[in-house]
Amino acid sequence: MNKKLLAFNQSQQDALWGSRDYFNANEARLSAQLGEFAGNALVGNASPLHKDVWGMWDREAIEIQRDVLAVFADIAGTNARPMPIGKLVSYFQRMSDSGAVNVSMDGRGTGKADQPVIDYQGTPVPILDDAFRFGWRQMEAERGEGYTSLQSGASANSMRKIAEKMEDMVLNGDSSIVVGGATIYGLRNAPTRNTGTHGLTLATATGAQWLAAVADLIKKMNADNFYTEITVYLNYGDWRVASINEFTAGYPKTILQRLQEIDGVRFVPASKVPANEMIGLCKRRDVIEILSAMPMAVVPQFRANANDDYIFRVMAAVAPQIKFDGNDNCGVVQLTQA
Repeated sequence: MNKKLLAFNQSQQDALWGSRDYFNANEARLSAQLGEFAGNALVGNASPLHKDVWGMWDREAIEIQRDVLAVFADIAGTNARPMPIGKLVSYFQRMSDSGAVNVSMDGRGTGKADQPVIDYQGTPVPILDDAFRFGWRQMEAERGEGYTSLQSGASANSMRKIAEKMEDMVLNGDSSIVVGGATIYGLRNAPTRNTGTHGLTLATATGAQWLAAVADLIKKMNADNFYTEITVYLNYGDWRVASINEFTAGYPKTILQRLQEIDGVRFVPASKVPANEMIGLCKRRDVIEILSAMPMAVVPQFRANANDDYIFRVMAAVAPQIKFDGNDNCGVVQLTQA
């Protein structure tokens, strides 16, 4: 499955490269201050990093996100909304019905112009970050070898931790972040989501049982007036079993192939979705958006002295925003075993 990752807009690109250019300018300043002591191994060093190093980390970040992000990337590829890094909370309008449409032959009829009731629902946009570092002596060794070993387990570990948190947040939110009473909800705990049970162990369920569960999910989505394409996120193991097992004995198609014949429904495997769970999403902007103040990137930290560690932060400023209307209709359905 081809994943379209969260993209940088121009201002985000400018901010990221500005931080990197500032880091390099400061390293050049430190190097100039060393003067005749620049070659003294006990004094320290200053090493501006060329674009190939940043590019190496950026490619590594993309590869890890493609591996880890299933639900997040599927939503962010079409429903991302960039915003300034200084915006702490993003609000959407929860709106009631504005009244009846006026119908006339000449268009001169006076509409009722009822004012819909609007209240604002907020979603905080936190910064996720994790740091990796190199000692000045390590950087001295790397400089002699073209910095080829800076793509290390340390950078990959930090990137993976941030990506895993992004995936977890779109599923489970983060109740530890509260700003002005607003918190972050995910697909599995949004208060207005539709819920139900199917009573199945999906790994051993029959094709007919799978089909009945998906039909119930569609019915619940339609009951909240959502009729466009539904994406169903499945545990990877359950999805794999469905892609192997026959729909019924002697039937020439697997369970998954039969399910994929349902018009307007697509299925996405995700390792972080719990086993025996189906999460249906009407992937429209009035249902969900990924708020993006900064996609995942490597940002350098300021060094004041030539013998300070080189510290780099993998950071992202993102959050899922799940929306609903004045009647609490929400295009999210969660079916569990019990």
